[in-house]
Amino acid sequence: MPGPETAPPTQATPDNLLPGQDTSDALPPGQDASGALPQGPGGGPDGTGAPASAAVFRRLARWGSRLDLDDAPDRVVAHLKSQILSQLGAARAGYAHPLGRRITQAYGNPLQDDPKHAVHSLSMATLCLDFDDTAYAGHLSHSTVNVPLMYAGSLGLDGRQLLTSVLAANETAARVTAAATLGPFRGQTAGHTHLAGAVAGRLRAENACADIWANALGMAFSVPTWSLARGFYSTDAKLLVAAVPVQIGLSACDGARFGLTGPEDVLEHPQGFLHRFADIPLPEEALAGLGSLWHTETFSYKIHPGSAYTSAAVDCAVELHGALEGSGAGDIAEVVVEGSIFTAGLDRIARRHRIGPGSSVAALNFSLPYNVATALLTGSLLPADLAHPAVDRPDRWEVAARVRVEHDPALSRQALLATAPLGQALRRAGERAEAWVRAIDTDAADTLPPAWLEPETDFRWATKNLGARVTVRLRDGRELRAERHSAVGAASGADGVDHATLARAKFLANGGDPEAVDLLHRLETLGPEEVRRLVRLALAGPDDHVGRPPAGPRAAGHVRDTRKGTAMETAVLEEAYAGLITAATGAALGGRESAADGRDSAPGGGESPLPGERGTDWTLAHIALSDRLLSSTARQVLGGAEAGLDNGPAMDPKAIEELTSTVDRDVLVELVRRNAAEFVGLVARIRQDQQATPVAVRLVGDAGQELFSGAVPWGEIVRMRAEDHIPGHTERLRRIARAPRES
Repeated sequence: MPGPETAPPTQATPDNLLPGQDTSDALPPGQDASGALPQGPGGGPDGTGAPASAAVFRRLARWGSRLDLDDAPDRVVAHLKSQILSQLGAARAGYAHPLGRRITQAYGNPLQDDPKHAVHSLSMATLCLDFDDTAYAGHLSHSTVNVPLMYAGSLGLDGRQLLTSVLAANETAARVTAAATLGPFRGQTAGHTHLAGAVAGRLRAENACADIWANALGMAFSVPTWSLARGFYSTDAKLLVAAVPVQIGLSACDGARFGLTGPEDVLEHPQGFLHRFADIPLPEEALAGLGSLWHTETFSYKIHPGSAYTSAAVDCAVELHGALEGSGAGDIAEVVVEGSIFTAGLDRIARRHRIGPGSSVAALNFSLPYNVATALLTGSLLPADLAHPAVDRPDRWEVAARVRVEHDPALSRQALLATAPLGQALRRAGERAEAWVRAIDTDAADTLPPAWLEPETDFRWATKNLGARVTVRLRDGRELRAERHSAVGAASGADGVDHATLARAKFLANGGDPEAVDLLHRLETLGPEEVRRLVRLALAGPDDHVGRPPAGPRAAGHVRDTRKGTAMETAVLEEAYAGLITAATGAALGGRESAADGRDSAPGGGESPLPGERGTDWTLAHIALSDRLLSSTARQVLGGAEAGLDNGPAMDPKAIEELTSTVDRDVLVELVRRNAAEFVGLVARIRQDQQATPVAVRLVGDAGQELFSGAVPWGEIVRMRAEDHIPGHTERLRRIARAPRES
């Protein structure tokens, strides 16, 4: 909870274990004395090709070593390209900063010949300004992008192989990180992320077999790093939290290639990694939804350097800068930042350190007052703001001294409902989560969503809702306010800016070559020489000369996704649901507007449906229940079983009343989002030739009267959902939101 995308205020020791927990070798929940994991829902196979009783790393190794780029949907591949480009932007920003120049002096530049030394330097540069992107779960790219990039030249990787290596590394590292995310280390302090990322990124690039993967993972996770808050929050020691585990992972790869062995069951074993690094071990998170639940599409992209827990507040401050035109630091009486428990917790930790002009970059990154003050006064927050002479400006520290941070339970509720940073893990933990959260922070426990919410089965609409509200009180009596549900670039794309645009802008703003952007855009078509050129162009410094490429034929592009045309087309359905989710989110927010111009927030969320029309909560509950029924039918079609659909349970007044009376609107919106994602994900797996599958349909009206009974082709049900039903519900939600409140 509190802390920068990292750890609780204290780390797990015998003195602060959760109630009822001791230091003996107790088995993780759900595991028997043999160390075997349960098979999962229904006891079926998980798609790895390994026996259900096999160790987690063995099963991940079998899956990851065979993973191909065509296994991932196009939207996931698009994220891979944005992730790489954004990471390269972070690298350029890092190396251009005075701290980055010291990294180069100590460890060399990223274009040196030895890839192991190159990735050591690069991992420090991409982390040093906290300009890295985040996923569920972890700050993956320091290993999952950096390792394949630095090994691409020596291994002769083409663009498809590079993308495949990053994909395999992402999915392996994120899953292992998620398994331990309810514990003392999260975010950047979770060095173990990069043990997995380095192993998977290099071995997939080398096309190594599953045996080598399993032994390398077993070796690396036998010696995980344990970071200490004393150095992490306020000194340059933070630079090692990714670089050192990357080196351990690469060393484990060297050994495994020549026959050295590691314990395959070290993740889940009673004397293994999760027992020491997780308060609530979630080994099932490492294997959930292999091949369908893509962690790569949970990425949030940073447009400012600094902790993700400060991003939304900085966005608000940037917005308010224009309204402060003509006002100086002396005109600001007070700045109040309201945020979730993550933001408030980070502020508590950062204030334990004296932060001023002479502070380290790490300390400045975690200082919400300095970052907000800078954005208010300048209209931006740039890498240069984390160095002299910018940090010497007294007006910034004058305003920073007047910044006060408050916890807003409503914003915590939104944050804990979202996929990242903890929501999915909390849902996986179920009833166990409350005791863990309450032991850390009772305020956060009081905002937990209901324990019966299930984990997401599809991440296409994953969210990271770390919102903030910033109020500036001026000495002349004016009050300016801005509010954000999530940061610009956060997962869900609620701000309307696509991740490719953000990644491109970040790279170019930090001196990146436009030709590198073009090469990345068509990365899957590049040959090995073009990949080498891309890496050199993207990371070249002012003193590095990269000549023009020789004229010649462009490498032929590989046609991605040979399955195209065999699966049902879901574009119209996805577009319809995307509009619905936006409208539902607006309904949950109550239509609050920013008041950067000094006006009070306009009251919104008017509950004025047309005469006889259902209201917002009824609509949300009905949609959530309907999609659950449709998902059940989709599974029947997928499995070749006799399919049926009865909408009665979604129209039942008692069922809807029970749902709307026991949860708030935020939870209803969350149910709509996750049930829609599950349904669309299932539709995407259904073959074209199954569209004609007859479905026995029974439709009833509000009063339970039968409206229709008969057989309808599955494809027609999906078409009506995409073109009629969902757009109709969306328009109703928008109409209600636009309606004025009755006095």
